[in-house]
Order: sequence, then C-alpha cells, then structure tokens
Amino acid sequence: MNKPAMPGGAVTAVSARRPAIVVAPKSLTQQISDHIRSEIIHDNIKPGEWIREKALTEQFGISRTPLREALQILATQRLIEIIPNRGAVVVALSDDEIRHLLEVYVRLDVFAAELACEKATPLDDEAIRRHLATMAEAYHAGDRYTYFDANQAFHLAIAAASHNPVLIEMHAQLNLRLYRTRYLGVLQAENWAKAFNEHEPIAEAFLSRNAPELARLVSEHLGFAWRMVSSDEVANAAATPVDLARTA
Repeated sequence: MNKPAMPGGAVTAVSARRPAIVVAPKSLTQQISDHIRSEIIHDNIKPGEWIREKALTEQFGISRTPLREALQILATQRLIEIIPNRGAVVVALSDDEIRHLLEVYVRLDVFAAELACEKATPLDDEAIRRHLATMAEAYHAGDRYTYFDANQAFHLAIAAASHNPVLIEMHAQLNLRLYRTRYLGVLQAENWAKAFNEHEPIAEAFLSRNAPELARLVSEHLGFAWRMVSSDEVANAAATPVDLARTA
C-alpha cells in the first residue's frame, strides 16, 4: 500500500530500524533547472542556441525570477553562459575542451573504481546490479534514452561506492559537462553494441572487488572516446561533437 504523502507533497520513507526520513519536494527553481538541463544534455537545445526565456515562462506559467535563478544554477554548472543584457546561451565545447575534460574524467573514473573496491557496501552492489539490469532491458528493447540514463547511473554508482565526497562531486560535475557528447553516441549502433557488452565484465570486477581488473576495464571502456578526440585523423576531419560521442 502506498504511504501517505507528507504535507506539502513531501514523501516519508519508513523503516522498522530507522527513524522516518522526510524527503522534501524540489523547489520550483530546481524543477526548472532540471528541465532545462535535460533539454541541453539530450541535445534538444543545442550548443550555441539561446535559452528562450519568454517561451519558458509562458510554458510553465511562471515569472522570470525562478527562471533566472534556474539559469544561474546552470551557469554555475557551466552548461550555459549568461551574457548581460542579452540572455543565456548554451555553451559549445570545442574539441580541445572535450579532450581536456575526458583526460581528467578517465583518470577520475579509474581512481573511483579503485577506491570503490576498498569501500563498497552491499547497498552499492545492489545498485550496480539494478542499473546493469535496467541497461540490459533497455538495450534489448532498443530504448536508447532509458539505456543511457541507466548507463549514467551505473557509472555514477561506481563513483558513489568510493564514499569519497570530494571525488564524487568532481566526477559528477565532469560527467554532467560530458553528458551530451556521450549521449549522442547512443545514435551510433555499432558503438552502442560494443559499449553495452563491456558493462557486464565491469560489474563482475566491481562485485568481486578486483581493483586492478576494474581499473583496467573502466579505462579501456572510456578509451574509445579518448582515442577519437585525440586522433589527428579526427582533428583533420574537423570532427563535430557528434563524431566524438561514445556511449561510455
């Protein structure tokens, strides 16, 4: 039976051993920033495009104050740039910027994997299994959108299993800035099949706490994207972010 909602729409999680935890609903500003962020990272609002503030206020029936607060959040996350007296525009990453982000992200991912093998808990194991199962179901159903959301949750769960808040925050921020580039790779069937098949060995290494193997697999898994943005062939071909994408 569904638990009753708390006043104001809050949700209560009840446990026989733990006190009730009240999860507050998201503020209007958070909801708006979540919506715009999703539109950006899923390429519905493209790099270089202006955020249509008037259209958004009309669509959601809101004033400009919560919208501008939401845009400030996205600017802090470096997904948009706010230009005085003009508005907000989606940031367009250059190939060099993508290279630099990937260089750090790969190393953070490997470090997170190594720490996770030392500190992961049974709850972390459960999360990895759950995300892997969701990925498999979405892959076989041809549901790229659900697959990539589960894929991101899978990799973020490995980082979360490090139980290092500094690493988790840095990893999440870089992941957010690279999300669109990697998401577009879902459109490439050959990359999708290869990437999907790499996740089960990663999960097995995680669950067996095999740190050297997990670090190797994670590094190789992200290596395709790194090689693409590092290759002279891609640079000479003036590759776009779509060309550099990978369902990692």
